[in-house]
Amino acid sequence: MFNNLKNIFIGVLSAVLVIAVGASAYNAFASNDASVTTQPAITTPQGNGNRNGGSGYGDGTGITTIPASDLSTEEAASLLYMREEEKLARDVYNALFTVWGQPTFSNIASSEQQHMDQIKLLIDRYGLTDPALEPGKFTNSTLQALYDQLAAQGSASLADALKVGTAIEEIDIVDLQTRIAQTNNADIQLVYNNLMNGSYNHLRAFASVLTQQTGDVYQPQHLSADMYQSIISGTTGNGNQGGNGNGYGGGNGQSNSGQNGQGGNSIQSQSGNGISQTNIAGAVNIHGVVNSYDGMGISITTDAGQSLYVDTGNMRYSQSLGFAPVAGDGMTVVMFYGNQGVNNAISVTMDSTGVTYTFRSEMGQPLWAGGNGNGNGVGGKP
Repeated sequence: MFNNLKNIFIGVLSAVLVIAVGASAYNAFASNDASVTTQPAITTPQGNGNRNGGSGYGDGTGITTIPASDLSTEEAASLLYMREEEKLARDVYNALFTVWGQPTFSNIASSEQQHMDQIKLLIDRYGLTDPALEPGKFTNSTLQALYDQLAAQGSASLADALKVGTAIEEIDIVDLQTRIAQTNNADIQLVYNNLMNGSYNHLRAFASVLTQQTGDVYQPQHLSADMYQSIISGTTGNGNQGGNGNGYGGGNGQSNSGQNGQGGNSIQSQSGNGISQTNIAGAVNIHGVVNSYDGMGISITTDAGQSLYVDTGNMRYSQSLGFAPVAGDGMTVVMFYGNQGVNNAISVTMDSTGVTYTFRSEMGQPLWAGGNGNGNGVGGKP
């Protein structure tokens, strides 16, 4: 009887073990199968960010999310030329900063390096040989001669140096406009439009600093008078005027639209204010006294004795607020350093009245931005 009970016990124990092993195997199989079937789909990154980087743009679109296209001989030559043209801007600005110590040159030279990096991504993507040499040296003989000429010209005086900076940005805009029209490649168009947006901001910065530092008013040499004025007043491009566009890859980044958000559908949906959100997070409060105001920005001397130029953006918007500081006014400025080499005002509070004038949101978005535009248009009347 004892043996019978022993045999029964062994049989039951064996059955339990078989069931346990089978259950474990089933659970393992089911778990593996579930891990396969529940993997999230890979999607193109989209969003509302103002990210700036070598391969990321305001609407979340990265160069790598855009399929590469066949590259023509003309497009290849264009990439190589623009790589060196952006390098020319960087090298001239660094050289002139060494001569004059004007921080605008150093700030914008850093932005030009970002432009060079963006084109380098395309050069690598299409397997081209990078033509960039050491500072001040160029593979393209035309650009070498232009660098030598402009570096010498800008060394004559600070006014000449700032005029050289403005002229370089004019040349860059003209060349980018020409090359955008010569390509159908979405990734190249995306980068070129981003660079042109930067040049709009740089041109405004140089022209403004020229006036407030020397009293001179820049006269365009390469752009038409109308085109130049539209850039200076902030009604062209996405530098300060973009509406909420829907570009390549979706998302709600600021587009290259005009003041009223005009323009056709485009892949160039980028950050309308040309700024990096990581810099906005580092916004600072400064107090100082106004030296001058040119309608688009304030030249101030801070309490620490530092001279700064702070961009307030669209002139018409500032006028609509009644913002008209004069020399000697004390003010507190909330500002951030934008990725185009410009100090951008979020708000200004006047000492005398306590009134606060707000120019940008806490996220850095211009409050004068247009409507739901798409593309690279020129804004209409406000």
